[in-house]
Amino acid sequence: MTGFPDDDPNGFPAVPGAPRDPAGPDSPRAPHGPRADPLEALLHSPAPFLSAPPGAFERIRRKAARRRRVRAAVGGSAAVAVIAGALYVAGSLHTGGGDEVVGPPASSVRDTSPPAATAAPSTPPPRASATPSAPVTRQTPVPHRTTPGPHATETHHDTATTPTTGTASAPETTAMCTAAHLEAALGGGDAGAGNLYRYLVLTNTGTTACHLTGFPGLSLLDASGRQIGDPATREPVGYVPVVLKPGGSASDTIHTVNQQGVCLPESAQVRVYPPGSKASLTFPGQITNCDNLLAITPLAPGSNGNPL
Repeated sequence: MTGFPDDDPNGFPAVPGAPRDPAGPDSPRAPHGPRADPLEALLHSPAPFLSAPPGAFERIRRKAARRRRVRAAVGGSAAVAVIAGALYVAGSLHTGGGDEVVGPPASSVRDTSPPAATAAPSTPPPRASATPSAPVTRQTPVPHRTTPGPHATETHHDTATTPTTGTASAPETTAMCTAAHLEAALGGGDAGAGNLYRYLVLTNTGTTACHLTGFPGLSLLDASGRQIGDPATREPVGYVPVVLKPGGSASDTIHTVNQQGVCLPESAQVRVYPPGSKASLTFPGQITNCDNLLAITPLAPGSNGNPL
């Protein structure tokens, strides 16, 4: 079959009025043959492999080693905790058993109690045998020092200290000396290291014996009878009952300091309350209270005071 210029390249006759096939890039009628797609070289080109960053493997190894160390530490801590818990449980169980074992040795404490019980019976015989004198004489200094003030305790001192005087019935058979049967005066004195000591003497002017026990009350007065400062305080000295026969005397020591510091006016009179008496004796006497130190001792036999 002879073709015509207007025939289709495939050999089909040209249809009148149909568009002709342009010569595209892939058309056999293209002047230079088929043209290659420019994107095909980019899409089908071999991709090169990326190399690892510098030091990446070292970092990976370090992280792996760190994870291993952490796991090892956690495992070790868990093992230690388990062991500690086991030891604690074992110890608690052992302690419980130990408490049960400790119970019977309490018999050793029971064994020690009989000696204490045997010691108790041993003490009464000496007390029973020494009740007339020895125990009472040993206990007399303690109540004297601890209860110098109250007059109610004076009867206790009378009964407790009677063995020391040798006349156990003397305070019980003699009445207490009252202000009506006493005469007060200042006796001698002493001094040393800035301290002054004057003796207060009380004399029995009655016709019968009487007794004095403990501290008198003492205050300093001016010429008009007004009190100067506070009453005298008491020195912590023990005492015993003093039996005064008619004309007998008892005395105590008035403690002051030499005129230094702040001194109150000198007294013109001294007021004394005998122990256990509400009536007072007032007599002339010059005493100065300096640095607020005015103290007395309990009464003692004689007229030379009660040494400190």
